[in-house]
Amino acid sequence: MLKLSKSTEYALFALKYLANNSNGNSISTKEISDSMNIPYNLLAKIMQKLVRHKIIKSQYGKTGGYSINVPPKNLSLKDIINAVDQKLQITDCMYEGATENDCMRLNKCEIRNPLHKIQNKLINVLHSTNLEELI
Repeated sequence: MLKLSKSTEYALFALKYLANNSNGNSISTKEISDSMNIPYNLLAKIMQKLVRHKIIKSQYGKTGGYSINVPPKNLSLKDIINAVDQKLQITDCMYEGATENDCMRLNKCEIRNPLHKIQNKLINVLHSTNLEELI
């Protein structure tokens, strides 16, 4: 079954919280963690990934924390998934450069091309769905 990873799910909760509660102010990881019931250490790592991908920005100091760097209507679910999980594929062989180490059936697989078409459709849906639609 296809499903979002916990990291992606938590990233979506955190981004939704930031979008709904920041009012131009930074929000701490602790506040998000406590409010959304997300493990603090995992959330801290997720927030760092989102900063590295310029989805959110961090502010240091006494009033430090995070705020959204991209308007929610311009932030696709694909962008968020790629930032947190770094790959979007439905099977181990669905990326350029896959080898038989990824799947022993790679060179004689009869379902790889149809699955590739499904993956592309899924990616298009995630690309066309933005964070604003979840808020």
